[in-house]
Amino acid sequence: MINNAGMLSKRYNNFSNQGNKMSANNTQSTVIKKEMGISQQEFHDELPRLLRGIPYQLDKCSIQFQFQGKDVEIKLGSERIRQLGQSLQLPVMPVEISFFDCSEEQIEAFIKHFNLTFLKGGG
Repeated sequence: MINNAGMLSKRYNNFSNQGNKMSANNTQSTVIKKEMGISQQEFHDELPRLLRGIPYQLDKCSIQFQFQGKDVEIKLGSERIRQLGQSLQLPVMPVEISFFDCSEEQIEAFIKHFNLTFLKGGG
C-alpha cells in the first residue's frame, strides 16, 4: 500500500508473550513497515520535529518513546542507494514502527503525524 506521503507501507498485528525491551509480556503489538526515501542522518535530523518534545531513547538503529502513554519503537534498517537512470541516486531505508497496546485511534494519529513530518514536496 502506498500512503499519502509516497512511502510503501505494510501493517502487521502480533500478539506476543515473549516481550522485548519496550513491552511487558502479553502485549498486543501492531507493526507498520515502510520503505522511505531518506537517509539515516536525515531521519535523525527530523526526530525533534517528529517527537515534538517527547523524551526518547536513541540506540544504534532504534528510537524508543511513549506516545499518549503507550510504548512505541521505531527501527531503522540498513540504508541503501536506489539508482534512477544514469545520474540520479536516492537513499532508501526500511523503517519499522512498533506500537505496543495502542488503540487504533492512537496508531492512526501517530502515523498521520509521521507521514506529514516526512512528506517531501516536489514541483
